[in-house]
Amino acid sequence: MKSVLSNLIKLQQIDTRLDQLVLQKGDLPAMIERIEEDLKEKQDRIAELNAQIEKLKHDRKMFEVEIEASKAQLKKYEDQLFQVKTNKEYDAISTEIENKKIEIEDLENKVMQTLEDEEQFVNEIKELEEETARLEEQLKEYQKELKEIEQQTSEEEQQLLKERHVVEQTIEERFLRQYNRIRKAKGGVAVAAVQRGSCGGCFSVIPPQKIVEIRESNRIYTCEHCGRILVWVED
Repeated sequence: MKSVLSNLIKLQQIDTRLDQLVLQKGDLPAMIERIEEDLKEKQDRIAELNAQIEKLKHDRKMFEVEIEASKAQLKKYEDQLFQVKTNKEYDAISTEIENKKIEIEDLENKVMQTLEDEEQFVNEIKELEEETARLEEQLKEYQKELKEIEQQTSEEEQQLLKERHVVEQTIEERFLRQYNRIRKAKGGVAVAAVQRGSCGGCFSVIPPQKIVEIRESNRIYTCEHCGRILVWVED
């Protein structure tokens, strides 16, 4: 059991140092992730707007074709108006002329609406592109800063990960699961040394008899208050 506790102490020391290396990176990884997500959203929106602009152009072209066809039909009706022989024919053609004028006006309004919508989309794209450019510059700065930190710590981190793997192999699965569970629940600290009669994790006082038992290292003891694994470390 002493070797188990000794290896758990080693594992905690390695994990503590790994956590310190992560802390050196600060919020940079999270900020980079947020910017990348924001950039993707904006780029997706730009692509969506460009697709809508293409549809507007297609629709406008179709409306313009319909307008030309309707104008040709209108001229035909207007020419026929001078050739009618009865009031009934005159009224019928006059109705067709009015309907065709309304149809042309409606199509022209649709053309104007596509132009207004396109202008609105173009302006939105411009704003998004400006925001995207700003975010890309910010992203480059954060990535550069993170890379510099990683260059300083990567060698040590890789060495620690190798050491961690070696130590893990020496610990029984049940103890390793217990360690990892406590570490996850207690902010990364699963193993606490007895310090001046108290738990080094939560500083709760430990009964003297229990301290004697912890010092003997015959089995794993946990703090009654915080649940961390208690160990005795010689000065």
